[in-house]
Amino acid sequence: MATNSKVSIVNTLTLQQREAFLFYAKDRARMAEGSLGDFRSLLAYRDKAYQRQLDVTAEQIKAVRANMRGDARKVQNMTVPIVMPQIESAVAYQAGVFLTSYPIFGVISTPQMQSAASQFETALGEQSIRYGWARELIKVFRNGYKYNFAPAVVQWKKTPLKAIVTDTNISAAGMAAIKEYSYGGNCITAVDPYNCFMDMTVAPANLHTDGEFFGYNTIMSRVKLKQLISTLDGAKTTQAKEAYESQFAGSTTDTGYGLQYHHPDINRFMTLGGTHALPGATNWGSWMGLTGSNTKSRINYKDHYVVTHFYCRAEGATFGAPGNQVKIYHAIIVNWQVVLFVEEMNTAHDFLPAIIMQPYEDGLGYQTQSMLDNALPFQDMSSALWNISLESKRRLIFDRLVYNPRFIDKKDIDPVSSTSRIPLRNANIGKDANAMAAAIFQIPYREDNSASNLQMSDMISGMADQATGQNKVDRGQFQKGNKTKTEFEETMGNSNSRQQLSSLSIEQQFMTPVKEIIKSNTLQFQAAGSILNRDKKEVVEVDPVQMRQAILEFKMTDGMLPADKMMNAETLTVMMQTGQAIPGFVAEYDLMGMYIYWLKLRGAYWLDEFKRNPEQQAQFMQQVQGMAAAQSTGEAAGPAQIAAAAPTA
Repeated sequence: MATNSKVSIVNTLTLQQREAFLFYAKDRARMAEGSLGDFRSLLAYRDKAYQRQLDVTAEQIKAVRANMRGDARKVQNMTVPIVMPQIESAVAYQAGVFLTSYPIFGVISTPQMQSAASQFETALGEQSIRYGWARELIKVFRNGYKYNFAPAVVQWKKTPLKAIVTDTNISAAGMAAIKEYSYGGNCITAVDPYNCFMDMTVAPANLHTDGEFFGYNTIMSRVKLKQLISTLDGAKTTQAKEAYESQFAGSTTDTGYGLQYHHPDINRFMTLGGTHALPGATNWGSWMGLTGSNTKSRINYKDHYVVTHFYCRAEGATFGAPGNQVKIYHAIIVNWQVVLFVEEMNTAHDFLPAIIMQPYEDGLGYQTQSMLDNALPFQDMSSALWNISLESKRRLIFDRLVYNPRFIDKKDIDPVSSTSRIPLRNANIGKDANAMAAAIFQIPYREDNSASNLQMSDMISGMADQATGQNKVDRGQFQKGNKTKTEFEETMGNSNSRQQLSSLSIEQQFMTPVKEIIKSNTLQFQAAGSILNRDKKEVVEVDPVQMRQAILEFKMTDGMLPADKMMNAETLTVMMQTGQAIPGFVAEYDLMGMYIYWLKLRGAYWLDEFKRNPEQQAQFMQQVQGMAAAQSTGEAAGPAQIAAAAPTA
């Protein structure tokens, strides 16, 4: 007969085992270095295309510098904005699908368990606001469409907070006081694709189920590192002093090194912030002991630290710990020298908490092209045609000349001026008009193909829309045509099919495991308490025991399908007319409920703000009945009756 073994709450590693764990983590990070170089170079190429920073030709740089000096006569090369608007439109669509409701992830249950479902929704709503789920998920969507690779980490996080309460001490009764407490909730973090390393032998979307490891590097100041350590479990945190005194691992532009923080140079005009703000590799004042007290017990802090979060599936025996079962570990490594924190993650889900979104998934893994990759060739072609026309305009402004250097000096004709004076070297040339005409000749300017080039550029932009499944209306632009309202709505409904396909893929590969992790963490770690439900505007008492007893599932987001497909206005009108003609239809179906549901689908979430309470409803019905009785007796409804029947606030 099988027995249920007790799960230990404190599951960590000893110092000796942490040394073996550090060696294992370094080995896995270096294992990914073979592919990191090409991977990061491709990320940088995509970002430069997104920000239109690919053109670094000498002519472009000269024109930019001239414009920055105030010389507006120099014409820069044109990069037609195709990639960025399409990506932002796709991000806006997915944000509308997944992130506009409250809470972001709705919950359903049986009618008997509606109280538990309401508690769960209230807890999730507070977590989503406290930890900024919408902001992080928008960054995930943007990374997904730029790179087709968007990692995110979902973990239970504890945050020390302060609340303002009323002081109960006799000396300060009634005065405000500060009370410290710890808040716990699910935190979604969008991971920087440049600074993560992972098991690349499995498909990105399957990393959380099949992958062996995932890690990412961040840079922290010593103050931020102290704040992080204060939130960690003390039973699983060791060697804090050694972590503070460890040498800064450094930052690099080397694309193939995984043990340092990588900072890409994308925008050549805004190399600010991040590692660019670091004062240098060595703080010589600190090194010479000139920045503090000479007390021997003082910790030798460094200015910055490379902090690595590392998740892996491994056997305990790999690090010298007992057991051969595969477990999930989470470790925090400082400067790749000290394992500051490590724990065995005892959670109900069997996922690595790192989920990777791939909006386009065709089985090719990291080779699948992103939306940016599909649109970039059209941006390059359209830009080339525009620049051909601009080069022609430059010829018009800076005309091409043929001159005789015996009569004219080059430096006299190079300056662009509307009142330039050109001296002749040979004074005798002025006596011969033919010789003067032979001294210089302007090549005639012809502009035969500029109009066709611009027309072709516009056609290529249309091809980009076809490649990405968008149109001008998706981006808020006017679209010519003679379609009726019904034809236009049908066309727009069909145009959303490609984006809905992407939404379905995101829902299954990314949102579903994220929801499962959030559900598991909430049922396991949520504390009891009173939380304000911002949607219902009421205080909900959260009882974790009651939530664990309920069967809870997440409901599909309403934004997955357009509101018109779920219930359009024409269908609702037919139902209303049918209800007037057939009383039995009204008795069986709630037409008022259908109408309210349709209004909320159209965005009228404020509807409940104007709902009458039962007393106001009873008063209004009495007034209506009074008016009906007065009219049935032949009494005309005067101003007094009309005013009495008006709704009261």
